[in-house]
Amino acid sequence: MREVIASAPSKVNVCLYVGAPEPDGYHPLVTVFEALNLREKVTVRTSRTPGIHVRTTAYFPDGSIDHPTTRIFTEMDPRTHLAWRAAKLMQKLAMATPWAQTAAGVSIQVDKYVPVAGGMAGGSADAAATLIACQKLWDLPLQEKQLHAIARSLGADVPACLVGGLSLGTGRGDHMHVLSNQVPARHWVLALSDRGLSTPEVFRELDAGGGPLGKWQPLPTKDPEHYMFFADESEKIAPHIHNDLSEAACRLRPELTETMRSARQAGALAAFLSGSGPTIAALARDEKHALQIARTWEQSPYVQRTICAHGPAQGARLESL
Repeated sequence: MREVIASAPSKVNVCLYVGAPEPDGYHPLVTVFEALNLREKVTVRTSRTPGIHVRTTAYFPDGSIDHPTTRIFTEMDPRTHLAWRAAKLMQKLAMATPWAQTAAGVSIQVDKYVPVAGGMAGGSADAAATLIACQKLWDLPLQEKQLHAIARSLGADVPACLVGGLSLGTGRGDHMHVLSNQVPARHWVLALSDRGLSTPEVFRELDAGGGPLGKWQPLPTKDPEHYMFFADESEKIAPHIHNDLSEAACRLRPELTETMRSARQAGALAAFLSGSGPTIAALARDEKHALQIARTWEQSPYVQRTICAHGPAQGARLESL
């Protein structure tokens, strides 16, 4: 039997622009992702048991991602898990390889540190980590373009978790362009809610309201050069942070408005919806300031817990062989 461990980052969207729905119902996006050091870890093993089996361990940090305090073990219907879907696609490509012929199945252990249904791409990170783990497990000679095509078929955020760093996403947010590898470290505080918020539900609310601010606007340029300023220092990027999904999410969950307001009162450079929510991200001046914002949020009845993180972080990577 053989084992490979990989990890992939979560993300925040430092800008997210949403276009009017296309005939297939999907919305074109222009977004800038910043990967965070809050990472999902996936261990993939060949197994003598037929099929693909997934087990999830959810770690819930209390203020620091380095000190998990609670663990919940779950057995999931594998077909609902992006890690299972990623492994299934890679297994089909691996059927002719020697390693694939030595085992009947695959077992996947997912160690989750990213909130579920929080708008931070935890499930997409699971898929990205599984892709590169399976590529190594079966020695698949895939080119980067091929791996990204597989990632896009799994979900719009999966390529962002593969790439990491600071990147521009276009199309459905799944066509990636790395903006810069020289970005100053940024400190974030994440306010987690006690319940998730469905991405399709947020988009339905956006559609029902006629688009951002009640009207669909043309999407901004897709030229990566236009977004290079997001590689600047925190104080300079803060005024440009934007999320077209914010109003729709706040209509569904009005308390999110108060969560953002309290962060701004605590001096956050910016406080905004992460992805489709309900996680709220606050940009701090430095690590000390991030802890101050976290303490303020801990007094809020609308915040279940907080996490301090930093970015930009490396994309999906192998951790051990």
